Amino acid sequence: MEGIFLKRIPDPIYKKMVEVFANQYHFENGDRMRIANYYVEISQEISNNFIQFIEEITQSIVENNVPELPAPEGFAPCAENLLPTELNGNFSLASFDMAVTEHTLQNIEFQAISTYPISTAKLNKILLDNLSLSNAYIFADKPSTTWEDFIQLYDNIIGGGETEGLIITDRYVASQKTNFEFYATQQELNIPIDIVDMADIVEKEGTLYYSKEEQSIKINRFYNRILLSEALFEDNYPQNNALWKFRFDKKYDSLKFINHPIKLYEVSKRLSPYIRHPYNPTCFELSEVAQDFQNGTLKFDDFVWKHKWGAAGSGLILSPNSSILEQLSDTLEDYIAQKKVQFKRFKTDDGLEKIIELRFMTATHQNKTIITPMARIGHLVQDPSGVTKFKIHFGDNNKEGYGFSPVVIVQPPH
Repeated sequence: MEGIFLKRIPDPIYKKMVEVFANQYHFENGDRMRIANYYVEISQEISNNFIQFIEEITQSIVENNVPELPAPEGFAPCAENLLPTELNGNFSLASFDMAVTEHTLQNIEFQAISTYPISTAKLNKILLDNLSLSNAYIFADKPSTTWEDFIQLYDNIIGGGETEGLIITDRYVASQKTNFEFYATQQELNIPIDIVDMADIVEKEGTLYYSKEEQSIKINRFYNRILLSEALFEDNYPQNNALWKFRFDKKYDSLKFINHPIKLYEVSKRLSPYIRHPYNPTCFELSEVAQDFQNGTLKFDDFVWKHKWGAAGSGLILSPNSSILEQLSDTLEDYIAQKKVQFKRFKTDDGLEKIIELRFMTATHQNKTIITPMARIGHLVQDPSGVTKFKIHFGDNNKEGYGFSPVVIVQPPH
């Protein structure tokens, strides 16, 4: 499609990016993930169209125009522990992923967690600060949004005016390949936030605590990075009391969750079958079309099946067939069937073909939203039968020329 370009990052700028991430965010380029040495340039029109899609999704969620499902065990939130944004039916943080195809953008997925907003904004800032692009900007909400605006909004969402007891937490923090974002959050925000493994959080008399320098500190703001699917399917939450010493469905004294993980349940791929938008591929509840796949009305090869709450590639079935359908017979209601998208191929100056997935990460506080764009640069392979497969996940693209990429938005000439 027109209005999207993939360009090489000049070597001195790329070197600066890698050095900042290594020195400040504990990031080892090419260890488990890689910063691409290409950046994506998109037109303001495409950016605005993407934002319009996000606004329509958000409005549908706030107005309850999508099916409402009961919360899984252990996740029904206590109102006192939610931020006002969540209490009003919205979400503080989210990511929206779109494939760049030959003629349009196509929705891949969205979820109520903002995966790399701080580190991505920094990448975008370093790029724009060092390129001669007078008509470009780095936050998709509007050209005038500054780095200071961005940091202040995240200070407000995560800090909420508190000066102690602020944590960012996940499972197995030390081994998370995304933990560079935790260090970026700690480094760039103007609030005293600690990185805490969820296994080190304990409950005492209705309050959550963590230990620091042999002191027990009360948790006031809980910036949640725990994926609902991993808690449920890998940790057996909430039954596993040995690992989980707190619950998401219990009231805790003076605590606020950012976002509460129930939002990952509500704002997820489960909504895709109900979206009517040119950017949304044909999508069904798998339970409703299982017979259509069996009788050939729908072709297995034309679809991917996705677990509604899977993330980072978990629960993703790229090559469904009748045998897999039989295996899923008891859990069909947990999956969607989404029409495969055909990525546009970008041939770069290294002679390689690449594909692009755009990710817009939203942050909302008191009716103000800032949107940080990033991209994932992937590659193509052919299976033994000659069918082209698109590889977009970071694990498939940890090699030179690929990885996660900064994005700049270009305004039309005046």
